[in-house]
Amino acid sequence: MGSRKQVEKDLAKMLFVNENISQKEIAERLFVTEKTVSKWVNEGDWEKLKVSLLVTKDSQLTALYAQLQAVNDEIKTRPVVRDIPNFMLKPIKLKDSSGDEKLEYPKYNPEDYPILIGNFPNSKDTDMISKLTTAIKRLETETNIGETITVAKNLILFIRTIEPAFANQLTKYCDAFIKQKMTDGTN
Repeated sequence: MGSRKQVEKDLAKMLFVNENISQKEIAERLFVTEKTVSKWVNEGDWEKLKVSLLVTKDSQLTALYAQLQAVNDEIKTRPVVRDIPNFMLKPIKLKDSSGDEKLEYPKYNPEDYPILIGNFPNSKDTDMISKLTTAIKRLETETNIGETITVAKNLILFIRTIEPAFANQLTKYCDAFIKQKMTDGTN
């Protein structure tokens, strides 16, 4: 398949899978036959791909933010454990004035001992936080061809309510722009 046909097929796949555009409209927009689009859909199992594509960028971001919040909540609510020597935690035998033995725990101030485990991040926590924030930043800042298509589609739908003829013309330019981005590899 030639480069131009491959770009058309890739764009058709993106429109079909991500944008839920009918095979007929894809054929019209790409100036290919419905039979060609149908062949691409069947050969590539695009229907299955469309169904399996439930994880969107927004849902991924929501999940990552939830994970980051869970890590921070766990750190905040983590009990503080002090490095108190074992002998301070065991009772000692004492005799009272009458000679009777009793067990008594040594008195100490926990604040006098360093924190062993606390409600601040350890190296494992900071590594996880760093990875989550990096993934969030990447998802929030990078755009891909699917997002370009979504923006173009939303713009066309908006303009179609105001000026349908111009929206049809804009659709051709948006399709050309997207094809060019796919050809250049500048997703």
